Amino acid sequence: MAERKLDVLVVHWYERRNRSPDVVARWLGAAREHLPEAVPLRFGDTEPLRGRGDLFQAYARADTMLLLAGTPPVYHASLAVADARGPVAVHTLHAELDPGDERVRRFALALTHPGTVYVSASVAGDMVLDGTTLYGPAVRPEEPYLAPRGDWLGLPPEPPVWCWFGPAYARRVGGEFYTGGPWVPERLRARLSEVDPARRHARRMPRGLRRSVFVVASRT
Repeated sequence: MAERKLDVLVVHWYERRNRSPDVVARWLGAAREHLPEAVPLRFGDTEPLRGRGDLFQAYARADTMLLLAGTPPVYHASLAVADARGPVAVHTLHAELDPGDERVRRFALALTHPGTVYVSASVAGDMVLDGTTLYGPAVRPEEPYLAPRGDWLGLPPEPPVWCWFGPAYARRVGGEFYTGGPWVPERLRARLSEVDPARRHARRMPRGLRRSVFVVASRT
């Protein structure tokens, strides 16, 4: 099958790792109700994905994340493992779907819970699809990744296509959804342009989303 380029909708779920109910059960329930193409056909912790059968056992055996392949237009997803490093877990969906598709929005919101910090949908432009396998990097990248090594940096400098704010942010930004207009206050935005990684965190962040300096130093 010939390769082709496509724009890919990328959804990220950022959630508190220590307050995260079983993501496998949540994912399957949300997918079956709202986006059946996201029900995994194959899975594994390395490519190519060969796993089939018990998704719960595969997730329990995974080291840092479990990779999933659904049915087109859902090509790729990943579920962060609950006991990996850092206070924030990140789950991701890649699909050839319109950002305004209500099925995606309903699926994204069904996956949230009280420990969810932030959910965003953005577009990665001109990725390569070879059969059912996506390749990057995108010519026009999606929203920057906001939790390297599970360490939350803050909200993005610019708004994504759409997003949802969990309880830790909703009261700070005036609601759960960004509906256009001015973006969130600058003090809540990650400072991604800083050369020093220690200075990339937002000036104001909810408690418990950043590892202490002592913990970071002890692991380097």
